[in-house]
Amino acid sequence: MSPRNKVVIYYLSGLIFFEGVVLTYVFSFERLDQMSLINSFNSPGADFLFKIITSGAEITIPILFLGYLIWKKSDLLKSYVISYIFSTVIVQFLKLVVFKDALRPLAYFKGQGHAWHLVQNLLINEYNSMPSGHTSAAWFMCFWISLVAQKPILTVLIIFYAMLVAYSRVYLFQHFPVDTAVGAMIGTGVSLLVYYVNVSKSDLK
Repeated sequence: MSPRNKVVIYYLSGLIFFEGVVLTYVFSFERLDQMSLINSFNSPGADFLFKIITSGAEITIPILFLGYLIWKKSDLLKSYVISYIFSTVIVQFLKLVVFKDALRPLAYFKGQGHAWHLVQNLLINEYNSMPSGHTSAAWFMCFWISLVAQKPILTVLIIFYAMLVAYSRVYLFQHFPVDTAVGAMIGTGVSLLVYYVNVSKSDLK
């Protein structure tokens, strides 16, 4: 088995763990309870940290990593770009067509009188909740970073970052947990498919 395929197995294990935790949480509590519990664990430090974590996931880090691939790892460049395009198209199609009426938490709970903690100076969206684009981007991007790193311990750390991005989307009141579960599946699923279609035959041994 090639080093890259070993990384894929580690990565998929991380995804399965993440999906198991999130979906168990989703099916164990009503939406109000899901959001109330996470929203209650807040602090100024967490507000700042999760704003930073979420801001880098969708554009900044993927573009910086694209530059690195152009410079150092051109063999993965085509697959990375295709994954970026297809995962983005799928996410936007689901947001704007399939789940166009899906409300985000702020709009979903509007008028219920619940005192939510909202991060100051942060635009809180109200529509197109399903799926989470930031989460999809994070899991897509981290998949390819893991392939470049080719080290189990780094893969674990990278997966942890992807999980933090997903959590940040709920903490910042931009998404429900289920939105992040679907986003992670899209980002990883598309990347995995593109990887196995486009990698060299040596990586498949």
